[in-house]
Order: sequence, then structure tokens, then C-alpha cells
Amino acid sequence: MSAAASPATEALAHETGLRSCMNCGAPLGGAYCSACGQESRIETPTVREFVREFVQDQMALEGKLLRTLKLLITRPGALTLDYISGRRQCYIRPLRLYLATSVVFFAISGLSGHSAWFQTDPGEENKPLISFEHKAAKPAGGDAAPAAAPQAGGNDVPALPTDDDLRDLTTSIPALDARIHKYFRQTRGQAYAQISRAIDNDAPLAMFFLLPLFAGLLQLAYLRHHLRYGVHLLFALHYHAFVFLDLLLLQVPWPGIVDTLLRFAIPVYLVMALRRVYGGKLWLTGIGVCALLLVYSILIGITMFSAAVVSIIISG
Repeated sequence: MSAAASPATEALAHETGLRSCMNCGAPLGGAYCSACGQESRIETPTVREFVREFVQDQMALEGKLLRTLKLLITRPGALTLDYISGRRQCYIRPLRLYLATSVVFFAISGLSGHSAWFQTDPGEENKPLISFEHKAAKPAGGDAAPAAAPQAGGNDVPALPTDDDLRDLTTSIPALDARIHKYFRQTRGQAYAQISRAIDNDAPLAMFFLLPLFAGLLQLAYLRHHLRYGVHLLFALHYHAFVFLDLLLLQVPWPGIVDTLLRFAIPVYLVMALRRVYGGKLWLTGIGVCALLLVYSILIGITMFSAAVVSIIISG
């Protein structure tokens, strides 16, 4: 091999007596570069140095994480207020916090099996979802009673789709028709299990895209405060992070009283957090939370079910 100095050797030769930052070239005046934040003391990469950096990074991350979770859980809304006030460096960033809690929740939920969003009645698992046999034609001169004529002036209540409606459902795309009919030809147990799996698979992405809707509902509820949309989105990130933590605890088979308290914690936490961030009277905030959670629950249901149906049709 050549005796000429390698680029790595030349770089290490300048470790001592540094006067400028090795990363950005800015003048050094302390332990860290004032321009980019890199350490001014650069050591030779060794196993000991790697271990030291790893331990320091982990301790800093754990310190931020514990501090963030403590404030998030014990003082509803305080984390949002601190971020708005500019106290941000000592906490995990809102989006990172949301992603971390949601990933952990959905990962552990996936390990425990798919949720039974739709269940069949006992003994009906093997029954067809819909009947693909057309009704027998009425025999000529039979004794079948004629269908009752609709009452005049009666209320026209829209009827639910019948088996005939679903069996004859067609679109202008033959491939799409085949996939729809393939789903309808399953048993009830198979069909409900498939849509439950689809909901579980699509839930993380669906919840992420529902965040802006939740923030939009907050903006409508507190329109007179004239706050920027980003403030409501920040609150939504922190609140959903708490919800995922609460739902994560609900995965544990607690005694009845503990399970009930954890379920009630979600709306109670929202009331306390809204009052701390937005202010307002307790009773008025409570009514607003009931309306907010009702509308949001409907949006979640529609979004989850629609995403699952589209996923099933596309996947075939």
C-alpha cells in the first residue's frame, strides 16, 4: 500500500489545536460550535467513543421523553401551552410524539390480533352473507296473498338494500363487479373478518388524516378566539398522543373499575385540556366536548368503514 497519508489520517492530524469548526468552518469559542452546534473537541472514532455517544444520546432522549410524558399525562393541556409559549427544547416534538405513541399502540394492538369490529350472531358464521338464489316466481293461480298496497299519505321511509339489490349491483367496470360479487359470495363470518382486518390495517393512516379534521372542529368551536389553525393542530397532536397512551393501557385486562376509569379518562382529559388552553366555563366546555366527540366519532366511523371497503375492492 502507498505510504502517502490517507484523507482520514490528514483529518485526524488536525484534531488538536482546532481554531475553527471541522463541520462548517466557523470560528470556535467554546465546547460547541455557535453556528452548527457540533462539538469542538473531535476525538478519534473508537469503540469507547461510540458507546459514550450512544449512552449520551439515549439519556438525552429518555430525559426528554419522560419529561414530555409526565407533563402530557399529569397536566392536560400544559404541554400545548408550553410549546406555544416557546418552551420547546426540553420536550419531544409534537408530531414525533404523536407518531411514536400511535406506532406503539397499533403495533401492540396488531400483536394481540385483529379487532372484531363486526361480529355475527352465534351459529350464523357459516351462513351466506347474501342469498344468490332468486326468489321463486309466484305460481300461476296460486294462493299467495297480494302485496299490501302502500297506505295513502303514509311516511315514505327509505328501505335498506335487500339481497336482490346487492346481488344485482353492477357498475360500468366488469373487473370491479367481479370483486364486489366475490365479497358478497362469502359467508358472514368470512366477510365480517375481512372487513375487520381491513379496518385494522387502514386505521393508522386513517387516524393520521383525521387529525386535520379534529383541528378543524376545534377551530369552529373556538372561532371567536381568532387563533391560527396551527394552534388547534398542535392541540390535536397532543390530545391524540394521550388517547393512544390511554388505549394502550386498555389492552391490559384490568379490573372492572380500572377499565371504566381509563375509558372515562378520554373525555375528562379533553375537558381539562380545553379549559387550560382555551379557557371557558366547565359546564359549557363539557357540553362542547360531548358534541365534539359525537361528531368526531361519526367521522371516524365513516372514514374507517369507507377506507376498508375501498381497500377490499382494490385488493380483490
